[in-house]
Amino acid sequence: MNKEQQILHQIRLNPFISQQELSEKVGISRPAVANYIKKLINAGEIKGRAYVLNDQPIVTCIGGANIDRKAYALQEARMNTSNPVRSEESLGGVARNVAENLARLHLEPKLATFVGQDKDGEWLKESSKKIGIDISQVMTLPTQRTGTYTAFLDHSGELVVSMADMEIYNEVTPEMINSMWKEIATSRAIFVDTNIPSDSLQTIINKCQQQGISLFLDPVSSIKAEKLPNDLTGVHTILPNRDEAEVLSGVKVSSPEDYPKACENILAKGVSQVVLSLGDQGVYYYSENEQALIPAQTIDVVDVTGAGDAFASGLLYGHLNGQTLGESCKLGMASSVLTLQSNQSCAEELNPEKITEIAKEF
Repeated sequence: MNKEQQILHQIRLNPFISQQELSEKVGISRPAVANYIKKLINAGEIKGRAYVLNDQPIVTCIGGANIDRKAYALQEARMNTSNPVRSEESLGGVARNVAENLARLHLEPKLATFVGQDKDGEWLKESSKKIGIDISQVMTLPTQRTGTYTAFLDHSGELVVSMADMEIYNEVTPEMINSMWKEIATSRAIFVDTNIPSDSLQTIINKCQQQGISLFLDPVSSIKAEKLPNDLTGVHTILPNRDEAEVLSGVKVSSPEDYPKACENILAKGVSQVVLSLGDQGVYYYSENEQALIPAQTIDVVDVTGAGDAFASGLLYGHLNGQTLGESCKLGMASSVLTLQSNQSCAEELNPEKITEIAKEF
């Protein structure tokens, strides 16, 4: 990270930081800090006194936003019979979760999603707005129901089975994406999940390629990964797990020796970077310039829901702050750690200082 990016990073953490404090944190003289500040103001990154950053949305998140319903088993889970549980309801959806995490990381996200004209849709919009998410591109489809995700977790917090009512996303058309694009295209990066149909995904990929916008893509599941086109030129970073990587690469991912081959095959489709999620074994990241495995920490897991979304958020945070792929992955893993230790899909404890500190442990 160069000095200019370091200064921007510190200002994002604390918009009221003094030039002397910036000098001490970045390791340059106060006059040098003043020169950098002047350059950043002239470039439009900072809007004058109090270091108010350019307020255009940094990331637009496109895809799933729904209501999460979770049932936690109170004893060992048994199939084909009734299980005593503790249940709760919260906001969810991959794109929406990423947007909430990005808001907690001070990245001013915009959410582009689709809800029904119902109480769930209103709750989702109002609650997201209160968190700090721009909901101007949330489209209401009057004839559809807001999506729901219902999960049954065992007494250790591991997922047993989940059920997704996502019919609303089948109605999303390229024309809808085009109608939103003027607002979406102002972003420095776009995150998309595969809840929307293949032709709409293709539209987003094409537009990002044409306009040079960094596109981060989460395949979500092995079934939904099949929606993706063979040509992924225009995708900056893709974040598959093992099963999704097998669908995308045609390589059986069963041992560490398989990781680079699977990633190579995905890069051959036009992707710039692959971040392969390996669950409790960590992540393997791969680009033309960087390849490495980052082992996971041993922690007490409360709930696995939302951990992947948190990882994507931390990764985006690192990328937008000028970090390398490896450094960004560590920030992603730090975000996952906080979420795995929380009973919430989006941990309220998530913030830039905390993930920066935890990332040092990887």
